[in-house]
Amino acid sequence: MFNGLKMRSVLLFTIVSCTVGVSSLLSACGGEPEGRAVAGRNIEVHTNLPVVVDSAFFKGTDGKTKVITPSASNRQLVVLKPTIVNRTSTVIPLLVDTEAANIGDRRSRRFPAVDPILKARSIDSEIEETPKVIDISPVLWGEVELPRKTQVEGYIVFDVPKGVILGTLFWDEIEYIPVDFIDYWKKKN
Repeated sequence: MFNGLKMRSVLLFTIVSCTVGVSSLLSACGGEPEGRAVAGRNIEVHTNLPVVVDSAFFKGTDGKTKVITPSASNRQLVVLKPTIVNRTSTVIPLLVDTEAANIGDRRSRRFPAVDPILKARSIDSEIEETPKVIDISPVLWGEVELPRKTQVEGYIVFDVPKGVILGTLFWDEIEYIPVDFIDYWKKKN
C-alpha cells in the first residue's frame, strides 16, 4: 500500500511538473509566429514575415558586392525569404521572376518582385550587415529544377510605396498560392 501510494505521488508530481514546464515554454514563446506556410496541390510555400530594409546586398557571380536600394524616396525595400517545397511531383521546373512573386493586399494592390540582377549596382567596398541593411544571399531568382522531396530557399526583394499594407505574398509559379501575413477575416471590434 505504501509503495503504491508513493508511486502515484511520484507519477502525479511528474505530470504536474511537465504540464507547468510546457505551459511556461508556450507562454514564453507566445506572440505571432515568425512565418507562414501554405500548401497547394504540387508545392508548398513557406516564408518569413515581410522585412522592410533601407538596402540589400549580395555577392555577384563576378565576386563583386551588388547593392539594391529603393527606386525613389517615397518607396521602400521589402525582403522575404521563401522556401518552395516539392513533396510529391517528380520534377518541377521552377521559374522565379517578376511574375512568379508579388506582394500586396487582397484588395488589388500588388507589387512584383525586383529582378536583383538588373536592379543591383556593383560596388568595390564591403558592406556590413545591420538591421536595416541585410545580406540577401542566396538570391532566389531564375530557373530552378525542383526534384521530388526537395526544396529551394532564397531571398526575394520588392520595391513598394511607403505605407502600403503588406498583407499577402502572391506566389504564381507552378500554381497560384496566396500566403497571408494578416488575417483579413478577423472581426474588428
